[in-house]
Amino acid sequence: MKNKLLVLLILFFISIIFGSYLAISNLKSSTEKRKLSIINGNWKVNPKMDLKDNYQRAYIARIGLFALDEKEALYFLSDKDDKGRLLSSQYDYEIIGSVPKGRYWSYTLYGKDYFLIKNKENIFGINKENFDSKYNIIISSKEKEKNWLPSGNEEQFNINLRIYNPSKEVYKNLESIRLPIIRRLEK
Repeated sequence: MKNKLLVLLILFFISIIFGSYLAISNLKSSTEKRKLSIINGNWKVNPKMDLKDNYQRAYIARIGLFALDEKEALYFLSDKDDKGRLLSSQYDYEIIGSVPKGRYWSYTLYGKDYFLIKNKENIFGINKENFDSKYNIIISSKEKEKNWLPSGNEEQFNINLRIYNPSKEVYKNLESIRLPIIRRLEK
């Protein structure tokens, strides 16, 4: 009797793990097929936070916990540099160019799991208030003096550029508005 119960318990946990994997894979595949995002260079933006659409809600819950309505903020995401290479803490990067017009903006790094990148300095973002305009933003696993975003020890990471209350021009030109360039610095 104990052996049967143990086997049933093991099968139960295996089915939960397998079912979760299938659900997440299906969600990723379905949201990619539905093209919920607009592409602009190496950046993606989700122009509508339509919470009536189940796929859209699931997509937002997966990568944008507590996301604001599109009238309040736009979230531009990138996991690639300007040459299409995945971002990795093995390299340093420079963000070149200005942010499109809006009331406020911020850059934040997230790991492949869409959670903040842990670092001992507890630096998680650069924003309009702590940005030194004389320097470009540098992403590196090694400490830098100005405008530094620590990339920790991430095999792959994402950059999230948030623009709060963007201008109407930004909304009208999501596919073509000039966005900052993410350039890998060669060692």
